[in-house]
Amino acid sequence: MSKLRALSSSLLLLVAAFLLACGTSQRQLQSVSISPATAKRQLQSVSISPPAASGQAQFVATGFYSDGSQVTPLPALWFPIRPWYNAANPVNFFNLDDTGKASCIGSGGSPAAFAVFATAPSDPNFPLSQMDEFTPQVSGAAQLSCP
Repeated sequence: MSKLRALSSSLLLLVAAFLLACGTSQRQLQSVSISPATAKRQLQSVSISPPAASGQAQFVATGFYSDGSQVTPLPALWFPIRPWYNAANPVNFFNLDDTGKASCIGSGGSPAAFAVFATAPSDPNFPLSQMDEFTPQVSGAAQLSCP
């Protein structure tokens, strides 16, 4: 009986140690980089290579993980202002879609630069569709200049 108890206790400790080890080795998103870092919209082209059609800039996010790996393109949520910020006056001078494509629609009469943000969950297994402002996340920023 005591051998059975010792064996079950050892097995329980082994399973607990395995579960703890699995939890600490999970890779986490450490940083997000957006390219190009700056895109300037001209009359009919954008100063990125290759130029995007119709004066649009295509931003791409890259995620850098704790295990040294990186993912491009990183599935991310794109924001025209700080992620999850509820502004009384949303940005009205450029459009940004859910793939990171931006286009200027005006700047109020003078050249202006706007921030473009991409954010993704720290846990790569967390579904992007379930992300909210309270989800542990990492963001990166780039700049769009409009005439």
